[in-house]
Amino acid sequence: MAGEISFSVKIFLTMNKSILRLDFLKKYKDAGLLFMRVGVGFDYLVFHGWSKLMGGPDNWIAHGVVMPGFGIEAIYLFWGLMAALAETLGAVLFAVGLAFRPMAALIGITMVVAVYVHLDQGDPWSHASHAQKMVFVFFGLMMAGPGKYSLDYVLRKNNQKPFNNHAII
Repeated sequence: MAGEISFSVKIFLTMNKSILRLDFLKKYKDAGLLFMRVGVGFDYLVFHGWSKLMGGPDNWIAHGVVMPGFGIEAIYLFWGLMAALAETLGAVLFAVGLAFRPMAALIGITMVVAVYVHLDQGDPWSHASHAQKMVFVFFGLMMAGPGKYSLDYVLRKNNQKPFNNHAII
């Protein structure tokens, strides 16, 4: 009896390997990238960047004062504004897939700074974990690219110069 069950399980697994590996989803890779870009991009716009941008100069300075930890001792307002722009304008461009790789890099670098800030303030890793996790998401997506449902792809397809082939950093 046990041998028959084992044999049945082996046959089931052999016949359904591609189903168990979810191979049928391969054709939706670009839709998955679109889903990630739009979800993550607009999350950053709404829940992270918008309040930073609308907070104005005092808020930008408050975010920029972390830069001495990176050896930068001046223009805190500028660095805070850059973080706010990365998480607003950068997030929108990330979501629509325009200048995708540079935007993913900029937001990823902003998340590296956020991890540093949490740890420098004495927060436990569990408080820095969201930013740390997003470092991997942004840099991973930067490597994967925006997919074919993106403005970068449309521009490249129409023989216009896409933004994501040139490093801005």
